[in-house]
Parts: sequence; C-alpha cells; structure tokens
Amino acid sequence: MPTLDIQGLAKNFGGLRAVHNFDLSLEEGELAGLIGPNGAGKTTVFNVISGVYAPSGGDVRFEGKSILGLRPHQIAQLGIGRTFQNIRLFGSLTVFDNVRTACHAHVSYRIADALVRTNRFAETEDEQVWRARELLTIFDLDTRRNELAKNLPYGEQRRLEIARALAVRPKLLLLDEPLAGTDPLARKEIMDLIHSLHKDHGHNIIISSHVLFEIERMTKNVALVYKGRAVATGHISEIRALIDKHPHNIVIEGDGLNKLAKELLDQDYTVSVGFYEGKKSIWVQVTKPDEFFSDIPRIVNELGCNITKIHSLDDNLEAVFRYLVGW
Repeated sequence: MPTLDIQGLAKNFGGLRAVHNFDLSLEEGELAGLIGPNGAGKTTVFNVISGVYAPSGGDVRFEGKSILGLRPHQIAQLGIGRTFQNIRLFGSLTVFDNVRTACHAHVSYRIADALVRTNRFAETEDEQVWRARELLTIFDLDTRRNELAKNLPYGEQRRLEIARALAVRPKLLLLDEPLAGTDPLARKEIMDLIHSLHKDHGHNIIISSHVLFEIERMTKNVALVYKGRAVATGHISEIRALIDKHPHNIVIEGDGLNKLAKELLDQDYTVSVGFYEGKKSIWVQVTKPDEFFSDIPRIVNELGCNITKIHSLDDNLEAVFRYLVGW
C-alpha cells in the first residue's frame, strides 16, 4: 500500500485551472522529487495535500485513507509535515521556541493540566523541550537557540523551517523549494540534511523544485510537472528511455575538428554536424549516444585530433523535461 496515493487531483481558482488530472504515488521509504517551472502547480499540490486548499476534484489518500476535508492541523497530526516556498517562521520568537511550538502537535494533556501544572503536563513539557533541543542539534542550530528567528542568515532559516516541520513527527515530509534562495554552501548543507533524513532516519520525503540538477543529485524518483499535470513519473532512467529515439546533442572542443566533422558525418548514428564559436568546437546530433562515445576515442586517435573536451548537452534531466513538454 502506498504511503501517499493521489488520483485525478484537480484544483481550480475561478477560471484558472492550477492542477488538472494529477496522479502521484509514493511508496514507503521513498524520496521523490516534483520538478517543473515556476507556476507548474507544485506548490498547489502541496497545499491540497496539507489541507491548505480544498481540491476541486480527485482524491488524496494517506496510508490508505482519504484525507480530503481534514483541516491542516488534523493532517499534521496524522503525520504529514511540510515547509513552504516562502519561509514562514515566527520571526519574533526564538529559534528554540519556533521548534518547541511545533512539538505540541501531539501533546496529550488538557487545558486543566496546564493551568494547575500537573505531573502529566510537566512530563510532556520536558519531553517537548528534549525533542526541540534534539532537532536543533541535528540541524546544527543549538548554539543559535536563543536568537530570534528573523535574525538568522537565510540558509539557517531554511534549516530551521525543516527542523520545525520534523517537530510534528511526520511520516511524510513535504519540502517546497527547500533550496530556493540559498548560497552554494547552504545548498550543500541542506541537501546533505535531506539525504540524512531519508537514509538515516527513514523519512518519506517529497521535494519540489524548479532547479532540475539539484533534484537529480538528491533523488532518482521524479515526477515532471507542467501546467498542473504530471507529464512523466518514475525513475530518471525510465524517463530518459522515453526519448531514446530523439537525437542527442553533443559538443566537442579542440583543434583539427574539420577532419573529425567529416568522419562523424559518415557514421550511421550521426544526424548532423555543425561548427560554432570560431571553429574551436563542433555540435553533433547522434541517435545512439552510447555507440558514439564508444567510437570517439578510436576516431580521434586515428585522425590525430587534439580534443580538449567532449560533453553531452542532453545528459541531464532538464533536457528530458524540455523534450517531454515540447520546449
């Protein structure tokens, strides 16, 4: 049984169709990515899953049960935590209090316990303090625990938001553009944390992003989202297989490229060859990239060309995405 199963999801805003016939299934223990340009519908999907929006159609099932009609706090209590594309911390609270507030999603004491400070209240509060400190330590924020959240650098605010989402003890974590606006160092730190949350702590995670190469580094299970629909889902290798017959674009840089261009044109797998950038590089379209990369060392050696660089323009998920949506 999938942890999360979305079937035929739709969300309209008046005459605007933000999400249409969206399907997605997340298996237990999976880390998956939602990839697409800004405005593709990724955040809208997250908002429907987390109860911020009511869907216009379709169904969302979590651990086999429909969660449609539940309010955000009820969905959080079931075990779905999330972050937001635009950071939504309590800026005037300390780092510690931001996380501690979220820890109260599962408290069992009543208002009367809090008023008279019963043992159950004291034990629960001690547990929440311990949990908050544990999360701050995991996210390397414990030394900042007494600072106001609004005073943290942007990358640390991102880490704090993820820590707060984990405070509700989620079985499923939705990370909406967690790398947006971060510098390279903070980006690497957050990517490492996401890997750790998945591999070391066993969290089910869905990440949304419009930065394709970053998602490709974190997970191989993806859904490509365009105009509110998942145009392709599965392992990256499966999605690449959809365009096996589509020509691959390869750039070769170096000297002596005239001879190489003529030789490549004689190969069965070559579609076209062209020069650009002052004839210091050639652009080659091939139908069988594996065969091309197998042959090229022999061809270069026989012709005596001085090749400085060979790289494929289509060896990433972005090229697959452009092809599938017709860009």
